[in-house]
Amino acid sequence: MGIRNWLDRKSKIGPEIVGMSAGGASLIKYGSRELDKNAVRFEEPNEELAHRREALYGELFGVIEIVHHELLILVPHIDVYQIAPTENRPFYTFVTGGMSDLPMAAPKKARPEYRRVELVFYADSANAEYPNLLQHLAHFPHDNHSWLHWGHTMPNGNPPHPLFTTSTLDTLYFTASIVTPDNRLGQRLSWKNEAIHLVWVVPISTAECGLALQKGSDSLLDLFERVNHPFVFTGDRKSYVQEPLTN
Repeated sequence: MGIRNWLDRKSKIGPEIVGMSAGGASLIKYGSRELDKNAVRFEEPNEELAHRREALYGELFGVIEIVHHELLILVPHIDVYQIAPTENRPFYTFVTGGMSDLPMAAPKKARPEYRRVELVFYADSANAEYPNLLQHLAHFPHDNHSWLHWGHTMPNGNPPHPLFTTSTLDTLYFTASIVTPDNRLGQRLSWKNEAIHLVWVVPISTAECGLALQKGSDSLLDLFERVNHPFVFTGDRKSYVQEPLTN
């Protein structure tokens, strides 16, 4: 199944830092306040940025097969571009367009390049749930006055519920794309002097998330390298960490 109701546009807002993990990550809880309509930033669609972004997507990823348009009138407007497999890229690429129209509420100490991102997901099939998931995720930081970037994790509900038709993958990990030239987006695209980076969405297990929280995000990347984790999502898999870490 896709991302659950707590990631819905009508979900709760108001992030609260409730502690720190052993690996140094902030543990954030989202409160029970209703969405503050006055706090939502309404702006005209950014056509110049949209045209530049779409042209660059075609250059980096290949011919755009389908654009999954967002039917509801939401701000920002999030579309998901679907690029079919080719000989050079034998996998489907799903990438958001519109998340970077507005800056995220990154901490003041964060550099400007952490304020605007787009999400990418690589898969071996054109499952309709993939673009749906990306659209929900792309709205999440804007609706909740928060941010998503490399090294962040997000459980699919509380308690976490398996994503899609998997049995163990119930959490999402966000990191830099390892695919070239995708990982060069930030060098090619910017808006208002702020680079727009690509964030790769990776389904993981609760135990793998625990590893990242306990020992830091790099420990999960090291694990991926040791097990030769495929960047193309092929469906369910066993957790690379069999038991959740304890303090």
